[in-house]
Amino acid sequence: MGKKTALLFITILLYPASFSHVNSQSQFKTWDIFEITLDSKTVAQNPYLEIAPGKTPFLTARFTGTDGKASGQTMTIPGFWDGDNTWKIRFAPPAGGTWRYETYSSGKGLSGKKGIIKVSEWTEKEIDENPLRRGLITVSRSGERAGRYFTYSDGTPCLWIADTWWDWTNSRIKFDSFKKLADTRAEQGFNIGQLFFAGNGWGKESSLIDPSFSNPKLDQIRKVEEMIRYANSKGITVWIHAWWSREDIDKSIGEDNIIRWWEYVVHRLHAYNVIWVLAGEYNMNNYGGFPLEVWNRLGKIIKDEDPYERILSAHPTPPMWGGGADAPQWSTAETIHSQPWLDYNQSQTGHARWCNELTPWIITNAYNKQPAKPVVVTEPWYEFIEGNPTAMDIRFGAWSAVMSGAAGHSYGGGHIWRVHLPERPTGVGSWPMDTSFAANTMLYPGAVSVGFMGKFLRNLEWWKMEPHPELVIENPSHYCLANPGNEYLFYLRYGGSVRIDLRAYPGSSEFTYTWTDLINSLDTKKGTITGGAVVEIKCPEDYPGFVNFKDWILHIKKQNSNF
Repeated sequence: MGKKTALLFITILLYPASFSHVNSQSQFKTWDIFEITLDSKTVAQNPYLEIAPGKTPFLTARFTGTDGKASGQTMTIPGFWDGDNTWKIRFAPPAGGTWRYETYSSGKGLSGKKGIIKVSEWTEKEIDENPLRRGLITVSRSGERAGRYFTYSDGTPCLWIADTWWDWTNSRIKFDSFKKLADTRAEQGFNIGQLFFAGNGWGKESSLIDPSFSNPKLDQIRKVEEMIRYANSKGITVWIHAWWSREDIDKSIGEDNIIRWWEYVVHRLHAYNVIWVLAGEYNMNNYGGFPLEVWNRLGKIIKDEDPYERILSAHPTPPMWGGGADAPQWSTAETIHSQPWLDYNQSQTGHARWCNELTPWIITNAYNKQPAKPVVVTEPWYEFIEGNPTAMDIRFGAWSAVMSGAAGHSYGGGHIWRVHLPERPTGVGSWPMDTSFAANTMLYPGAVSVGFMGKFLRNLEWWKMEPHPELVIENPSHYCLANPGNEYLFYLRYGGSVRIDLRAYPGSSEFTYTWTDLINSLDTKKGTITGGAVVEIKCPEDYPGFVNFKDWILHIKKQNSNF
């Protein structure tokens, strides 16, 4: 990531007597956040509870593009309550040009406010400094591999490399600690942070609404918003998980409270670069309390309330955690793939070696579902957790997922998601926690390896490559991702050699290859091969059986190929 990028925030205080064109016209760039602050003349007893399922938002603004790329575009943007008699509207202009706006509300002092904003486009240099200037993460909708991977709003392919930040909403977390995390992950190659923004987080210190589900903790919410803004400034999209859904939420929380909270979250956060996640650790059949029709209703509400139509999915629980024949599923593809609100499939492999070994099978099953939807492991076998996986275990989970068709991968570190910090020690519990806070490093070898995978793949035209295990001859332990005739990628878990059939291509065709040592993240050997034959390429190092082995990537690319 390049130099720090700050989002531009302008607050306009609008009063009936003082509103003027002087402070209603400002210069922005696309996807900057334009914020309007309004003071109502009356205050409801609890404005948060005025948010009622299925009702029109209390405050909206209509933004209309009048020239430039914005010409002809109209967006209705919902507002939100921000304490006392303060209401806000946030707008992230998706196109350059002139935007005119007007507010609408039944509340006194909130309706009829008008203004103009001028929006310009980012330069290519500025976009290179922060990919979020390309817009929001969405699903590819064109080309031969439509539905298989993610793009930004401008169509640029987006490889998913995420970190599980579950509990960083805890009230004791200091912003400087989060800043260090975001800085480190951005530098390592991560572009998504998976964050609880939950009404029922991991205990009262992490929940963003009080136990009665009636009063949002606004000071804590504002602090988390600062974290989201900072992550966005580093090129990191934030994955918003608004409810922990495992334990009888139909009885303990109730449908209305969940819907009201989700509407509030969408209205408040929609201008940031975020992704929605319907529920966490659930089974839509019998786990999480609600029947499927309730989850489907909530999915539709989230889609309807978000003016930007961000991608939406849900986070499953692996089968070993109970439930019998209708147990929590490995992937959303097993139960809700066909639901119209589900834009991509998530999987959770579980936290054990045998689960990690199932990763390619889980991904392949989801990948083969129709219609095509991206699939990602969003909760893997955590580093520094029971079983103590090695960095190579972490790499196998990540590389085998991508080589099986995943649109990226999420990393997890035991000290990271539990936020083992001086200001918020997690204790020992069921997972090993070093008594030294040095154990909470952002530099676990597995994290470095997953970040390197992201950087490596982004240097290739990975979005044009599909799983081709049939190209691996005589060695089933190798994985192959390919754009046949142009580019090939092999993952060798235990070294060895690769035999590839190039007989379909003339002997005059030339391919270059590069071996990459994944332990040290280094290219170690390069060479050239030609078409017209079955070619064997040996790993730079030989190993005595499965002792002291390394895992390797072999990249093969046709010379002078036009993609």
